[in-house]
Amino acid sequence: MAIKLTTGNRIAETSSKGNQEKWKENGRWFKLDMFGYEGLAETVTSVLLAQTNLAELGFRYVTYRMERLEVHGRTRNGCSSANFLQSGESILTFADLLRKGVGSDWQTQVKRLPNMQAKIGWLIEQTERLTGLDRFGVYLTALFEADMLFGNEDRHLNNIAVLRRGEAFDYCPMFDFGAGLLSNVRDYPMDVESKALLSQLRAQPMNTQFVRQVHAAQAICGAQLRCDFSWEDAASALAEPLTFYAERDRPYISDRVMCCVQTQYRKLKK
Repeated sequence: MAIKLTTGNRIAETSSKGNQEKWKENGRWFKLDMFGYEGLAETVTSVLLAQTNLAELGFRYVTYRMERLEVHGRTRNGCSSANFLQSGESILTFADLLRKGVGSDWQTQVKRLPNMQAKIGWLIEQTERLTGLDRFGVYLTALFEADMLFGNEDRHLNNIAVLRRGEAFDYCPMFDFGAGLLSNVRDYPMDVESKALLSQLRAQPMNTQFVRQVHAAQAICGAQLRCDFSWEDAASALAEPLTFYAERDRPYISDRVMCCVQTQYRKLKK
């Protein structure tokens, strides 16, 4: 069923990929597809994250669902998620935390470090010092592993966050995987072989290969993410979200998503 929303209720949020319309309505956040099938990527990723060991590690993730939205007089695809903030809680992004806690020149300090492991180690050390979250390295490693698994290349510093409640901090549910699964068909056209596209992906926030970023984090904290889903589970997670997209595109989207998860899973396990 289409949800009718007025223009005044929407805001444009800036990401490294551009502006995405996002708004809150009746306790849920809604996001429109911008460059392809971001809603499907968010939805499928959250279904598959439910079949990992994130809960055993003590961390949460945001659950998304597909939505058909009537906006600007057009019916658009998108997704929604429940507002996970409790009363008195706010989100403090990684960028804001480091700028306020370390100083505006914190990026210069990071650039001076000799290698990827030292850079990630410094980020973990500073975050744990500023928040008291002594397992932040485990959290960040699991987040990087999830990004690698789903090919999410948009983990910029506003997509890593902690929760703040007064002077206390907590781990933020992992969110914003919409750039994963080759969802951006502007940058990754559907007529190009999926494996060739996967070789072009760059991991954020370190702007490097996924394998390099993950291995550097694992060298500090060890491997964290365990995947308990089968390829049949992945195909099942795709079935309902695919129905929101044009029938002619469904085989291409399905092939891209399955290729991404299978290929990235093999890389993650090396």
